[in-house]
Amino acid sequence: MILELLYYGCLLISAVIATILWRRLKSRQLLLLVPYLWWVTLQEYSLFILVKTNVLTSTGFFYNIYRPVCTATFVITFYNLTINAPVRKLIGWMFGVYLLVTFATFIFIKPITVYNSYLTLAGGFTVTCCAIFFLFNYFNLDNAEEEKKWFPVVVISMGIIAFYPVVNISFVFYKYLLKNPTLVFGTRLYQSVPQLMSIFMYSCFIYAFYLCKKKN
Repeated sequence: MILELLYYGCLLISAVIATILWRRLKSRQLLLLVPYLWWVTLQEYSLFILVKTNVLTSTGFFYNIYRPVCTATFVITFYNLTINAPVRKLIGWMFGVYLLVTFATFIFIKPITVYNSYLTLAGGFTVTCCAIFFLFNYFNLDNAEEEKKWFPVVVISMGIIAFYPVVNISFVFYKYLLKNPTLVFGTRLYQSVPQLMSIFMYSCFIYAFYLCKKKN
């Protein structure tokens, strides 16, 4: 219960702060995170209530929609940042392949109503690559003012790079963890790992938003 409170609290706080500081986020090409964070917050709160009240038995459909939206949000964000043309082109190709695989999977392999952990892995891999590409370009900057300006995005990138590889491991072993009754803070392991890492990632987001205000 404590873990869930921290998780939902971090989500809400990050969305509120992003909204308050939206002008500062815009100068760092992070404005798209405002509607995205509200989407995630409202979705997670709604699904929590619906599942707890037994109104909903499966969340697969909602997460199958959420994952492409999440991936698109971060791909577009990193695409618009200070990265060179070849890397920008690579990001575009990766996202195109991801969308093609996603739609092909829903049409020919599994319906959109059935949760697909492999598409979650693919989305996480795409977003992580975008964050790594940005960091490579950032560390090649030779301008102190530019480095200071884009440092908040570095914090966000580090949160993403820490989040997705760890969470993807739990998704790989999802079926095993589903059968395993191991609990962490009263929550099943396949749920507690994403929540713990989400707390870390969204805390990075909150700190990055603060830096956007501080380093105007």
